[in-house]
Amino acid sequence: MRLLTTALIVFLATPALAALDDANAPVLAVTPSGDGNPDAVTCRAPQALPSGGMGPKLCMHNNVWARLTMTGQDLSADGRSVFLRPTVANPSGAGDPDAVTCRRPMTSTGSRTTAGPEVCLSNRRWKDLAAQDKRIDKDGQVVSTRIYGPGGAGPDGIPVVSASVSPAL
Repeated sequence: MRLLTTALIVFLATPALAALDDANAPVLAVTPSGDGNPDAVTCRAPQALPSGGMGPKLCMHNNVWARLTMTGQDLSADGRSVFLRPTVANPSGAGDPDAVTCRRPMTSTGSRTTAGPEVCLSNRRWKDLAAQDKRIDKDGQVVSTRIYGPGGAGPDGIPVVSASVSPAL
């Protein structure tokens, strides 16, 4: 399945199907995440080639950039090949807000070990999740980490408990 997705993305990234260089399109220093209007065009600035020099400026529709991001892939500096992005254990949102960071699949154990999906988001989105007391669980779902308590809860959301001592007998 991953091979089919890679082939589709490479096909869509070919110069014949890539979006034309739009003078009004935003140009990012890093590979765009595809956030925003799926039909809008976003460009990646030329990247340094391993052999020296600079690769081409790449402009594509956000829906193509988003497919790359969702599958944890990136385009090489020359724009001709696709490779897997590196992953980290706990993304914090630090660094360039437009850069994409991928979290490794989380494993859970029980009667057997299972792994969830790899999750790739822009650093801006990782940072926003943390600011809203949310995280991505092992299954790839956004969940709240905020502790909610009943009325009369303390400032941290944990219920305030009081005890009274009965008189000695």
